[in-house]
Amino acid sequence: MNRRNFIKLASAFSLANGLSSEGVTAQPGEAPAVQPAAPGEETPFSEQWLFTKAENLARQPFQEPELNLPSELADLDQQRYGAIQYKPDAAVWKDDPFTFDLQFYHTGFQYKVPVDMFLIDGGNARPFRYSPGLFDFGAPLATPPADSQAGFSGLRVHAPVHRQESMDPFLSIQGASYFRAVATGQAFGISARGISINTAQASGEEFPAFRALWIKKPAEGERQLLIYALLDGPSLTGVYKFRAEPGRFTVMDIECTLFPRKVLTHVGIAPLTSMYFFGSADSTRPDDYRPNVHSSEGLQIWNGAGEWIWRPLVNPERLQYSAFSDRAPKGFGLLQRSRAFYDYQDIDARFGDRPSVWVEPVGDWGEGAIDLIELPTRSEIYDNIVAFWRPKSPLAEIASHYFRYRLHWGWEPPVRSTRAEAVQTRVGSRGSPDVRLFVIDFVSAGSCNGCNVPPFSADVRAGDGEIRNVAVRFNAATGGQRVTFEFRPGRVEQTDVRCELKQNGQAISETWIYRWTA
Repeated sequence: MNRRNFIKLASAFSLANGLSSEGVTAQPGEAPAVQPAAPGEETPFSEQWLFTKAENLARQPFQEPELNLPSELADLDQQRYGAIQYKPDAAVWKDDPFTFDLQFYHTGFQYKVPVDMFLIDGGNARPFRYSPGLFDFGAPLATPPADSQAGFSGLRVHAPVHRQESMDPFLSIQGASYFRAVATGQAFGISARGISINTAQASGEEFPAFRALWIKKPAEGERQLLIYALLDGPSLTGVYKFRAEPGRFTVMDIECTLFPRKVLTHVGIAPLTSMYFFGSADSTRPDDYRPNVHSSEGLQIWNGAGEWIWRPLVNPERLQYSAFSDRAPKGFGLLQRSRAFYDYQDIDARFGDRPSVWVEPVGDWGEGAIDLIELPTRSEIYDNIVAFWRPKSPLAEIASHYFRYRLHWGWEPPVRSTRAEAVQTRVGSRGSPDVRLFVIDFVSAGSCNGCNVPPFSADVRAGDGEIRNVAVRFNAATGGQRVTFEFRPGRVEQTDVRCELKQNGQAISETWIYRWTA
């Protein structure tokens, strides 16, 4: 399975009978207001009702739906699909004194199967009906095909995340179980998703999809938006509860209850997906005017033993799989530490403004591992980095499995080590193809007292190969310490290199770990 086609696979999923929201409320060209529910359309909604629905669905064999999207929509390329825009005047709640309003994505391109949308108000849920009049279709589609079985492929939530007087998108849910968010002043980048199954496994990756969303009407002035989602795929169903609050940190409290159809041995909880094309930590790089191109540059882990780990990302020549065994992790995330424009020199992509995302487990997640998967890519348009928590014990079938966690989207993690951080990793030639020079800049965290008081040393080790000429020098440009060393791999094909900055024999930095591959 080529995971870059994940949405094409995910688009093979649709809702079970009874969740359809067919019908229109306006003719093409019109922008209808939210219509009152027809008699019998409103139904009582409760979390227990949704749990029962998911559990009953899990006891039935998974059935792939018939795809009825007309070719005029299914065959659109990305640029033409992007011309289809929801009309702002049709936004849900735009005329109400709420913190949020809702807009929707059309089906088409890779997003071929509709996602049913429901609005919860006063304990009742009603379907929000698709209408072509809600959209401007742009060229080459003036209007959708007359026989269109289209619909919504996802949801976009607007709020005053950047300026109090402006409603801007801060949360997007579209494609399988993928969703993205931004904090104040940021541009969209890294994604999260509900679940990962068999990622980078020989059996092939599976992409369960959110098949219906229920959005609760907020109270006036309420800062959190509540969304429920029904997940379904060949191996499991699930119920997700999101509480999203935009701000300098956009915080999402997530609860998921999973109902496997079979025993699942390789499941990723709280998966993050990002892009790393090239940067200073790579041994090789393309011919490009930009010094770095990535949405995230490293994986940070705060493990159950209290150790802080920093793992720089790379774009490997072949798939790399790293697993960090742990018990009751305190947190992990894919971070963008380099924030200055000159780190990227790209006016349009705004890589320096893309979010870091931190996963904060709530409760004891037990034993397992934080897995990092790095896939080779030759273009920045593909997400090639995946990180998630993998439970040690398989998820049993005909049982429910509950996980709760909090996602923090922002400029930095909500918690930081008191130890010095590796803010830059550079790798290059030492004048010989058999010698690699590593340069690591450590900078004191704000609460690291005495981290810049000499003398310093560096503890550098490699699983295989030879480390030589370790040195530590003060870097006046950063105000921190620069560690340099040579690595001579010899005939080694792959190994991990570790480095810690020490002061009077005591470690004062996070543990820097680099996967070197021939």
